[in-house]
Amino acid sequence: MAVAKSAKILIASVTVALLVLPLRGLAQEPPPHPYLAASTWPMFHRGPYAQASGDLDAPRPGDTVSIQFRRSAPGGTSPWTVLLPPYGDGSQAAIGTTLRGVVKHVFLGDRFERVSFLRLPRRRFGFDWNLLVTRTGDIVVTSTRENSFYLVGDTAPDCPDCDLEIRRTLAVPEAVGQITVNFTLSYDGTLIALLEDNRLAALSPATGDVLDVFDLGLADTDISFHNAFPIDETGRIYLASQQAVTAVDWQGGAFRPAWRADYDFRGPGCEGIERGRFREVIAVARGERCTGTGTTPSLIGPPDTGVVIVVDGHAPRNRLVAFWRGATPAGWPGLPGEDRRVAAILPLPLSTPEGDGFTAENSPAVLGNRIFIAQWAGFDPGCAPPRGVQRVDWNPERQQFDLVWTNPDVHFNGVPTASSHTGLVYGSGRGDGCVYHYRGLDIETGAIDFDVPMGDGGRFLDQGTQQTLAADGSILFAVERGLVRIARRPAADWQ
Repeated sequence: MAVAKSAKILIASVTVALLVLPLRGLAQEPPPHPYLAASTWPMFHRGPYAQASGDLDAPRPGDTVSIQFRRSAPGGTSPWTVLLPPYGDGSQAAIGTTLRGVVKHVFLGDRFERVSFLRLPRRRFGFDWNLLVTRTGDIVVTSTRENSFYLVGDTAPDCPDCDLEIRRTLAVPEAVGQITVNFTLSYDGTLIALLEDNRLAALSPATGDVLDVFDLGLADTDISFHNAFPIDETGRIYLASQQAVTAVDWQGGAFRPAWRADYDFRGPGCEGIERGRFREVIAVARGERCTGTGTTPSLIGPPDTGVVIVVDGHAPRNRLVAFWRGATPAGWPGLPGEDRRVAAILPLPLSTPEGDGFTAENSPAVLGNRIFIAQWAGFDPGCAPPRGVQRVDWNPERQQFDLVWTNPDVHFNGVPTASSHTGLVYGSGRGDGCVYHYRGLDIETGAIDFDVPMGDGGRFLDQGTQQTLAADGSILFAVERGLVRIARRPAADWQ
């Protein structure tokens, strides 16, 4: 490996003796979503199954790569990066949302620059982090201050250098309730939003009409907005709260209850702890125990026989938990002391809130039945953060989790991304000393097969964001002070 660096350019030449063979058969991707944009990454966690994976090209062993950095837009860094479909000239736009608005970066070959920032009315400390891109090119974002959704897009078709503009505003009436930043798009094109008072609302993106509202039936203290929620092609929505997983069906223009599985996500010793939303956020940032649900649920397998997985907040080790999505299998004996819908529980050896660790927050990546979980180290990990990445497989035949490998030497501080195209699971974090590295681990063994030193300092600090894979095979991920792009070929120049 050779790394050349100057004030304007950092090029890493990555060489590894063995190339990773494609693992195309591992993908088992969810059904295509007819209303999401036809891009490699139209929403956070990539799609409505929240798997952060796919048969996607990306840098691999033997590639020479360049590392480009762009400073944050007004209002700080956008933690999630989604992609518009490629423009006619082959360029692509990366979209993010900050405290003050929506930002658009365009990249192609050596080019990587911010071309537009659209200011939106937002709360000073209420971060509207979520966004997705629809098939019509609408970028859906929120303003919790205005209790509204904004549909944003380019001012002209097929225009990489065009500014962003507000196309429509979907104002949610006060009588309906206060929106949170957690929303998704159903397979019939309906916008599904979580409200502050543990209710769901369905909105028409075309008219803004509220089509239905559903009460989740949770106690006020059973927080359901800790993380986001997936939805499958049947319209079933899965929400993890502090004390349960709740499944709700969106079908025929109405919500219907499906099931509820009681589960203590906080764990023993957390009884009686009650936190409001703001206090819960502070507890998560500090890595405190008893923060509960931990991760956005991810879906594995088909709706009738598959499972939904979540990482809980138990100590001394967080546990990976699976719940049956459809009917419990015939003859299923259940697990002692658990709801019959709980399919499997596995304490994770490298996911702990004890000592210097942090309760799991960054969601797993799921590739087929393979699950990749990283040890989060907080928003500001030091030079020797708690490390650990592990692979666990869901075994549908034996109806259990199997721990396949652990790598205690790697620090991934963001949500990992898995690619069956390259055979790697990607992430960024501290390497030796204070240097940040971007790495790809072999899916089958957990060994480091792709390793790019990036530098030290906040420029490369991933505070818990996702790895976005673009159509040109480059990787984008947000850092404390901006956005990083890892491209397969050297860039000519940048600031």
